[in-house]
Amino acid sequence: MGQEAGWSIKDSVIHSAGETGGNWLRSEKQYKNFILKVEWRVSQGGNNGVFIRSAEKGLPWTTGYEVQITNAPRDDAHCTGSLYGYAAVNPRPDESHDTWHTFEIQCHNHHIRVLADGLKCVDFDQTSTDETKGKPLAGYIGLQDAHVPKGHYIEYRMVKLKELD
Repeated sequence: MGQEAGWSIKDSVIHSAGETGGNWLRSEKQYKNFILKVEWRVSQGGNNGVFIRSAEKGLPWTTGYEVQITNAPRDDAHCTGSLYGYAAVNPRPDESHDTWHTFEIQCHNHHIRVLADGLKCVDFDQTSTDETKGKPLAGYIGLQDAHVPKGHYIEYRMVKLKELD
């Protein structure tokens, strides 16, 4: 769970600034099949993400997945929209800083799809690699803080979750 000191909410925008120690905000329960929609805005050089299917303990980007948010120079497996280190984007979405963007993250059993600003950039079958076929099909959803140096930020708004059967 996050540390309250690292987060603030103003005008329905969730904000985290670099070096404030917020860690990650996570859902109270675990989710399996769902559609998550979220708008986000990040500073230049930001390094953040949305966690899905993560465990309560351990690193959320390894116990589950991190849908990456960044505009730092990265390869397609570690850039915005990727399932960080597990599934590369194709095509690569817009990574403009200081601009509101959208994610629609769809999880249905072994299938994970990521749309960034309406562009389908990841369509991934979790059973397609040895590294991911044993990953959980349910877990917590979370928002990563601005853990990069002072002066950076991440903001989230319009977070909507729809559970699927």
